[in-house]
Amino acid sequence: MEKLILLMLLFVSCGSKYKQESQKQNILSDTKWEYKITDNCTNFYKFNSDGSFIFYSCEMEDEYFGNYYFKRDTLFIDQKGSVYDAELPEDSSERAERKLYELVIKDNKLKHLSVSDWIKEKWVKSDFKFNDSYLYKKVN
Repeated sequence: MEKLILLMLLFVSCGSKYKQESQKQNILSDTKWEYKITDNCTNFYKFNSDGSFIFYSCEMEDEYFGNYYFKRDTLFIDQKGSVYDAELPEDSSERAERKLYELVIKDNKLKHLSVSDWIKEKWVKSDFKFNDSYLYKKVN
């Protein structure tokens, strides 16, 4: 009987965690977030309902793609490539590097915390420091 109760508690807690993660993902689903760098240059994230995203960098004039997910209150953006990668050979150094960004959402703004690089099949945290003023605002 005790095992049955423990099993039920485990099932309920796992279901609750999945529901919370799903609700967080729904916060971003089909939304766009922008950061205006200059009058003629705006970066943006577009989050899709299937867990994928697009990031447009006006400085690089490039569009990146990948997936996003939540772990607790942290948003993880797994950047897997660039739209230009398809035009380049597999071993080209010009291809976009895979990166994992950690962000938080606070006051309806996205703030980058850190970035990791995919090196030898594992994530290695970068020393890169994000400018605290780069806050992406939700536009829709």
